[in-house]
Amino acid sequence: MQILEKHVLKSYLASFVFCITMLIVVGVIGDIFSIIEDIFKHNISLGSIFGFYFYLGPFAFVNMLPFACLLAAVYVFNSLSKHHEITAVIASGISLWKLLKPVMAATFILCVITFIVSDKIVPPTLEKANTIKRDELEAYKVYDTEGPAIRDLAVYADGGQIIFAQYFYTDKNILKNLIIDRQDDDNIITEKVSAREVMWVPGGNSGGYWEGTDVMVFQLEPSGAFRGDPAVFKKKIVRISETPEVLRTARSEPALMSYAQLQAHIGRMHSGFKDTVRRLEVDLYYKLAFPFMAMVTVLIGVPFSIETGRGNALVGIAKGIAAGVAYLPFVAVSLALGKGGYIRPEIAPWLAMAIFCLAGIYLVNRKS
Repeated sequence: MQILEKHVLKSYLASFVFCITMLIVVGVIGDIFSIIEDIFKHNISLGSIFGFYFYLGPFAFVNMLPFACLLAAVYVFNSLSKHHEITAVIASGISLWKLLKPVMAATFILCVITFIVSDKIVPPTLEKANTIKRDELEAYKVYDTEGPAIRDLAVYADGGQIIFAQYFYTDKNILKNLIIDRQDDDNIITEKVSAREVMWVPGGNSGGYWEGTDVMVFQLEPSGAFRGDPAVFKKKIVRISETPEVLRTARSEPALMSYAQLQAHIGRMHSGFKDTVRRLEVDLYYKLAFPFMAMVTVLIGVPFSIETGRGNALVGIAKGIAAGVAYLPFVAVSLALGKGGYIRPEIAPWLAMAIFCLAGIYLVNRKS
């Protein structure tokens, strides 16, 4: 690696560390100011606040990294342009790609790290952050005192079942106020089950079963009308294939799942839930595409940031940042098209990336 490339790489990495730190710190300070009244009013401990932001750190790192890379690259190349160093490099016959190569290589490594962090570290730490927020930071909002609970649990389960429970007490493995809609292959609800309480009973070859209390089973006509009177049971085994461990992950948002967990969740979905499966598949492939957003923002931002002369420095920085940020609405539209069924789920997360990468390559070649 030549001296000039080392200089650019060193400047880029130093700027990245500064930018990612500042973005996270500013985000945390802004968030604290939004809840500072509740902190003093409800005597929320410093330990709870520190614990929440500590576990939120990986999630913040993953989401701030593309913007930190963009800001760092724009600053470095704008500084080189301001001092006419890029002009001198290009005039000497060296392509702009020569300077950009170490930056893109470093960004690629950061993207790989981002994928690992988002897939392995973010789901459990974000879960802990949400738990601290619910049980400690917002404990004054909780009116149910039976223990830690997931409220409004909704799961697309095996066998064409839609499971809803008002509370899922994760320490006791109890579902409260349960409703199950069972569907046929045509996605028509044929049976509805309600229970005041359903408890997981360990044992047996399957590891355990769900036993309901005050269970009512309704049969439904294709029109949705009830067929006859419901069957009523004081105690009854409720047919739910999912174990408590599966329910804890299956109820999660895609952001709270790893790639493997989301893939397994989609595999459990009933064939009738085509729209839901398609939306989740877009989220699944987006988990692969999102970590590499930083490479796109850098590639599209650098050519716009190069403005010759000191007087154009701020203009170059503004253009570079604007070009990188402009990528976001294109991503949103691409994902919406995928979830709406207009383009294939595996293409949707990569479409905007491909367009902006081609545009970035064209602009870098033009600047060279």
